Amino acid sequence: MLKNIKIYALLIITLGFMACSNDNEVEPLFDQDIDTRVNAQLESYKKILIAPEFGWKADYFPGESEALFRVHLKFNADNTVETTSDYKNGTNDLPSTYRVGVNQLPELVLENYSTLHSLFETQQFALGAEFEFIFEEITSEKVVLKSKTDQGDKSIITLTPATALDKDQIIVLQGLEERIKDGHLTTDFFRELTITNTAAQEVFSSNFSFNDNTRRATFSGADNSNNILSFDLPLKITETGFDFITPFSFNGTDFQSFTYEVATNTFKSTVGDLIAVISASIEPGYISDDILKIQDGTRSIFGYRPTYGDAQFMSQEFLDIFTTINTNLAPNGLTMSIYFFILDFSTPTPTATMTFRASDGTTDFAGNYNFNVSVVDKKMFLTLVGATDANGGFFQPRIQPLLDYWTSPNGLLYTERGNFRTFSNAFTNQSGSFFSIDNPISSYVIWFQ
Repeated sequence: MLKNIKIYALLIITLGFMACSNDNEVEPLFDQDIDTRVNAQLESYKKILIAPEFGWKADYFPGESEALFRVHLKFNADNTVETTSDYKNGTNDLPSTYRVGVNQLPELVLENYSTLHSLFETQQFALGAEFEFIFEEITSEKVVLKSKTDQGDKSIITLTPATALDKDQIIVLQGLEERIKDGHLTTDFFRELTITNTAAQEVFSSNFSFNDNTRRATFSGADNSNNILSFDLPLKITETGFDFITPFSFNGTDFQSFTYEVATNTFKSTVGDLIAVISASIEPGYISDDILKIQDGTRSIFGYRPTYGDAQFMSQEFLDIFTTINTNLAPNGLTMSIYFFILDFSTPTPTATMTFRASDGTTDFAGNYNFNVSVVDKKMFLTLVGATDANGGFFQPRIQPLLDYWTSPNGLLYTERGNFRTFSNAFTNQSGSFFSIDNPISSYVIWFQ
């Protein structure tokens, strides 16, 4: 107890001494108020940002397992920032202003729409990109910025001082992703990825597609044992082609770097005795077995009513067919109501009938047509035999675009789409989409049986 009293007494004496001391006797703990100190700190951050003669560069992975985007930022003393990127040909590399401020923590905000904003918005923020950052680390050699708004794992962008060549090297990459997109230097609609061995035997064939918004490639196909393999991989653009961020493996062989060959308009990767090639094609590299459900009678009646709305797998070009038909019917006071097919594969010569209905607002008028139908190499072929009644004859020239679609000479591909859905409801009816090889248009249909 006595010991505690002595401690308290010493503390009181010390405080009294401090209270009696003047400014000349005790140095103040801080010689500036907190606002002044914070502003000075932020000003030092800004000086670091504008210091490098050639700006800053970054290899930006917006989120885990996402693609690589190359970015160059040049911060100026007037609070403007110049962006250069290899994303979408630099289309969104727009002038912007920036702010170094504090909101709980020191932060960097790019204030006007530019490339980082575009990446942030991509496919409903799927990439995890950012344009508002918290300073995680800042020195003259490295600036680490952490996402301000991401939930869970925060995206990170690390800036390092650029050289005189870095910006130009990014500019060289602009537009090169166009080579990967469907239709580059060709009118062939499809893109396939195939793998062959040294004997030129195909051991894997798949459909390949590239999403330049997310910079991801997807491909799904079958090997020569009919094993289905599917991949969804991020990539980075290179001067010679592209690299997958992580390789994809086929039978123990990893493929990562693909080189573009101008003469053949293909991407190629050779690893050991296997060669992977991405090329344009007039037909898919892989067709699923979904159409067998039609051939075996599991699906037999399908159609679509325009009033169901803009279905998610209906291409705009197919919806335009409905518009054309209504324009053709308008002089007769009619509007398209519905069309549907009934398929019959139970006979030696399979047949199909189509009913087309139009309304004058009070009465529906139906026209009917006969077709021969077959499934060859997982493609459906319809051949019009002709109208079977007077209404069918009347409607035929007015609905010719619809008939042309369904009688595509090189056939129709079919894909199951699960339960029929509208914007607000899901139904037990199954749905699917047909795709014309001759005229690359997708039609969404509902199975009524």
